[in-house]
Amino acid sequence: MATSTISQTSASVFVAKGQDVLGLLFAMAMPLAAFSFINWIVEVDGMLPLFFSPFGLPGWIGAALYLGTLPLLGASWHLVHREGVAGSSASWWVAALAIGFVGFPFVVTPLDSFALSAFAVALSLIGFAAALRAASVSPLAGWVMAPALLWMGFSALVGLAFTAAWAPPFALTNTQNSL
Repeated sequence: MATSTISQTSASVFVAKGQDVLGLLFAMAMPLAAFSFINWIVEVDGMLPLFFSPFGLPGWIGAALYLGTLPLLGASWHLVHREGVAGSSASWWVAALAIGFVGFPFVVTPLDSFALSAFAVALSLIGFAAALRAASVSPLAGWVMAPALLWMGFSALVGLAFTAAWAPPFALTNTQNSL
């Protein structure tokens, strides 16, 4: 009876790791590329994206923080997607979250503060559901998504707090105090 052994040469290991790194870089670049493409299209109409910039920070800092979270979503998608059948469902959730994150600054621009906060809360809830599904397949993917979810969750929390502070019945109280 003949036996066969499987040996993997070091060259094939480097090729596999190189392809994995290229896939990771591609996945990280895709959300930024999609954002840039959408921004290029809507700029024709004069529409600018709206970024969360709390505590008097300049808008470009809020934009940099927000855009810095997009590659993290791509990386978490890659980490989940490479897990095969187990990561198939979770990768769809992460992809839906990434699409929501890419479109968020453009969708919320015409909205009032309550609708903007409600949309941020909805996207945060979808994000937490996606993170749970991703972490069940790849714990690292859940941790990689964490900064994006924290930024969106903080945005939703601050937005709801300000909206509630100026909504009835508190609006009358706050208006009298501001005079």
